[in-house]
Amino acid sequence: MKIAILGWGSLIWKPGDLPIASAWKTGGPVLPLEFSRVSDNRKLTLVLDPEVGASCATQFAFSDRSNLADAIEDLATREQTVQEHIGFVDLPRHLSSIQAYPHQVDVDAIVRQWCDDYQIEAAIWTALKPNFQQKLGVPFSSEAAINYLKQLPPSDRISAIDYFRQTPAEIHTPLRQMVTQLSDELDSATDA
Repeated sequence: MKIAILGWGSLIWKPGDLPIASAWKTGGPVLPLEFSRVSDNRKLTLVLDPEVGASCATQFAFSDRSNLADAIEDLATREQTVQEHIGFVDLPRHLSSIQAYPHQVDVDAIVRQWCDDYQIEAAIWTALKPNFQQKLGVPFSSEAAINYLKQLPPSDRISAIDYFRQTPAEIHTPLRQMVTQLSDELDSATDA
């Protein structure tokens, strides 16, 4: 089975021990993405976000595995999460993660169509949800996210801003645009 791994964030530039059989390629499905998840290391990370996410082209690489369950396990291990937070579609068996985990962001039809167009039998992706409001107590907005970044201690702010800079160029979200525009201000706040 040919399995595509979809990526849009650090998975691309820091795959760790994830067994991949190809380099990352542009041309993945267009999905709703935004930097609306506060990670354990205080970075704002890209996640599927149907409420505030911008339509962004993703990247893909092929798994070194031919068994979907093994590929899902590999991605869950790399992401340090449970399999419930890994999305998948399996075209030959007409299965998807949204059937098993209806709380996931539903991108099933988009990914299924992309797989069909590229004659790929299955795809997997990280299906963590936005948590900005749960973690910080305010609804996500670009302005609220900038305020969050400004209040981070310098070392955390540097790391958080680096995440934006390393994110693939095809990821265009309102927050990324604002971070780019305020780059000097955020950097000088780091120097202070």
